[in-house]
Amino acid sequence: MGQETKKCEVLVVGGGVAGISAAVTVAREGVYTVLMEKNTFVGGAAVIGLHRFICGLYAHGMGMPDHTLNEGIAPEICARLKGLAPDKAVLPMGNVYVLPYATQDLVSVFRSLSAAEEQLDILYNTQAVSVKTEEHTIVVVKVRSLEEEFDIAPRVIIDCSGDGIIVQLSGAQYQVSPPHKRQLAGFTIRVKGLRDVDDMVALRVPYCLAQAVPGKKMPSYLRFTTFVPGDEQDEGYCRLNIPPVVEGDRNKQARKDALLVHSYLSQVLPVFRGSTIAEMSPEVVDREGPRLCGEYTLSAEDVVKARKFPDGIVRNAWPIELWDQEKGVCYQYLHPGDYYEIPLRCLKAQDISNLYCAGRCISVSHEALGSTRVMGTCMSLGEQAGREAVHCAA
Repeated sequence: MGQETKKCEVLVVGGGVAGISAAVTVAREGVYTVLMEKNTFVGGAAVIGLHRFICGLYAHGMGMPDHTLNEGIAPEICARLKGLAPDKAVLPMGNVYVLPYATQDLVSVFRSLSAAEEQLDILYNTQAVSVKTEEHTIVVVKVRSLEEEFDIAPRVIIDCSGDGIIVQLSGAQYQVSPPHKRQLAGFTIRVKGLRDVDDMVALRVPYCLAQAVPGKKMPSYLRFTTFVPGDEQDEGYCRLNIPPVVEGDRNKQARKDALLVHSYLSQVLPVFRGSTIAEMSPEVVDREGPRLCGEYTLSAEDVVKARKFPDGIVRNAWPIELWDQEKGVCYQYLHPGDYYEIPLRCLKAQDISNLYCAGRCISVSHEALGSTRVMGTCMSLGEQAGREAVHCAA
């Protein structure tokens, strides 16, 4: 028999950077919170994607930053990461600044944050399978764990799943870009045994792969592959930027593409000869998916014109970073030193009274998503969604 309905004040769906930030924020207010995560670990795309940098934390174009744009949980996470790795400092990346991190350190920080909260329960290996609504309010979420199915009855829900699973199951309005317009997805490999890694490798990798495309040695999208060095001298990360929709098993196709890229680079670049793939992303990581139709939809114009709002809750200065399927990556920057605000209305469903979103599935346009989806911004979005959920639950 399944267990009785589990009741909570706030249910947070998705244990990535937005979800952890939301759940911890709510629990710190003494409000009983359940965090539901489909994997066996927290961190979401930051872990699965083998990411190495937290983007969206700082202003740009005004010299090395000494503080984050947003107060609250984002700088707290940064400080905890700094405590675990004092040698990792803020780095310039083009016209912006990022904070490097090690995956195990980020997971450790998230676990310590959540473990400190008595009012927070985390359900791992658990996914939502259906949602019951009454009078435009979610009343029950049916979930499935490895052992059983059971119901959760929350007063408020925050969808931080990235794919907007609660948004879709609840019947809330959402928008999604057509397959040909969606941003390229990511798949990363960690390579060991590299020799004489220098700054030119990041240029040589996409150049060599682009040279292989005309002779059909390589699918055209693999020319958008990027490279960044790792923490060890013989280590580096290749991120494949691949179509978001493919026929068949796209994780299997991504692994096949990764082997092809590594094999080819090992043949044409001396730095890769004798190297091996030490680790692969366990799955493809999307940059774009369903987006809530909220009380306001943030536009590209809002971003590049650095608009502020009466209900602005999160500041962001990250450029619009779009990974186009035909052109690769392109950027639209804000004026140096300026920032825009994300209004609370972007987090609130317009047709479900107790549903909020944080992370990748908030109410933004296709173009604006290229700026709002980065990790540092999602931490602050999670925190602010948590604060609003506390008010709503009360």
